[in-house]
Amino acid sequence: MELTLALDHGSSRSLQAQIFEQVRALILDGRLRAGMALPPSRLLAERFGISRNTALIAYERLISEGYAEARGTAGVYVTSIPPDALILIRNARRPDASGPTPEASSEPLLCFAGAPGGGGDRPALDFWVGRSDAASFPLKTWRRIVNRLLSGGSGYLTDYGDPAGLPELRRAIADHLGRARGMTVTEDQIIVTAGGQEALNLVLNLLQSHTRQLCIENPCYLGASMLFSGASLAIHPIPVDEEGIRTDRLPTARGSLLYVTPSHQFPTGVLMTLARRLALLRWAEETDSFIVEDDYDSDFRYDGPPLTSLAGLDRSRRVFYAGTFSKSVGAGLRIGFAATPRLMWDDARLLKARMSNGQSWLEQAALAAFINEGHFDRHLRRLRQVYKPRRDALVAALNEQFDAPRISGADSGLHLAWRLPRGFPSAREVQVLAREVGVGAYALSSGAAFDFTGEAAEDTLVLGYSSLDERQIAAAVSKLRLMLSSTAASIPPFPQSSSGPR
Repeated sequence: MELTLALDHGSSRSLQAQIFEQVRALILDGRLRAGMALPPSRLLAERFGISRNTALIAYERLISEGYAEARGTAGVYVTSIPPDALILIRNARRPDASGPTPEASSEPLLCFAGAPGGGGDRPALDFWVGRSDAASFPLKTWRRIVNRLLSGGSGYLTDYGDPAGLPELRRAIADHLGRARGMTVTEDQIIVTAGGQEALNLVLNLLQSHTRQLCIENPCYLGASMLFSGASLAIHPIPVDEEGIRTDRLPTARGSLLYVTPSHQFPTGVLMTLARRLALLRWAEETDSFIVEDDYDSDFRYDGPPLTSLAGLDRSRRVFYAGTFSKSVGAGLRIGFAATPRLMWDDARLLKARMSNGQSWLEQAALAAFINEGHFDRHLRRLRQVYKPRRDALVAALNEQFDAPRISGADSGLHLAWRLPRGFPSAREVQVLAREVGVGAYALSSGAAFDFTGEAAEDTLVLGYSSLDERQIAAAVSKLRLMLSSTAASIPPFPQSSSGPR
């Protein structure tokens, strides 16, 4: 097969990203149909004057996101996507055509002046969830940027800014989402918030008049369950399996608001498959419902590039995207954001103004410079180089110390989930016992997760590995092994083998 691609060697976007996006568009537009063979990577490289590795990386991403499949020596083939799902994506409009551009507000929304508001004893070997490595904060670069901003004058420190966020930061976030998450959004669709939790709160309040019932993946993020429980609406917990949320269990009634974490489900860590993502978008269209996508740690994918977000597939119609810099830069910055469909951006901006007068100018300006000057992308690359060996060390240690451990969520993010075998103490008991030997291991309810049924909480531990080095991880798992061998009759006191990762 001959592919017609327009590759720009001078573009800031990598060649593999251009190949992925253009082949993906051909598949979604129906010009490449299920079962068609893609050109061999060697021929593709020769045809477009690129390295074979570039072609292979693009194909690997198409495979990882479900658009293609490898059939051994036979090559790479387009996968089957349901026709109605293709129609849904094909009919989606780009943000610049998804509706009339709202007129600019007559006032700059500076009238909502409000008064400013407002560690614990942790074990030495602590698998706390979502805690970034303090030593990895880019202190020198951040200090240099802040000093430069402060030397430019203090006017911005005494004035109110746009409650929706500093324009330079919103523009930088929109550009990053386009590069890393496959989203086509403008700066006016971005609302800067005080972390991801406020972004979720903003979306919930924005859609409350439209919403008749709330749906949430189960188990789920504790913060989302708390917000939903306070909304005085019926809540439908939807179970999660190894492919993500069970779309066949979604209600058929109109007017739902669904909360999901498709790229690294919290807390189980599973990745929602492409088929489920398309089914989810089809459900939202058919039931006049909306989705809030919490993309809390998608910057950390270790076995491939970040996946196209659900909002990227949706193209700014029914998916509200909530993101945060807490995991990637630092939770102390308190900067998150929401990306809204275009028709609702003015309502979202007004609502944000009623919630607060916006975040600190200095932190926003520093973060905008950090992104625009290329420091953020370099910082993320360094963090992946730090966190991936730690992920590998935890998976290897669990496999070495326990027999065929059931692990989920290890492909990305900053934590994984370990399903305890039968005969072990409950997750709650393990948490208490581990604390006595200086190890922090967490049952779902203690690890920022919530389970509406209470079933998964009994046998699942969440283990965050980002704040421990490889030596500490090995020591912590060894302590867990010794501790459990004295309480669970089903495991011998010492490992039977040291075969490493499985």
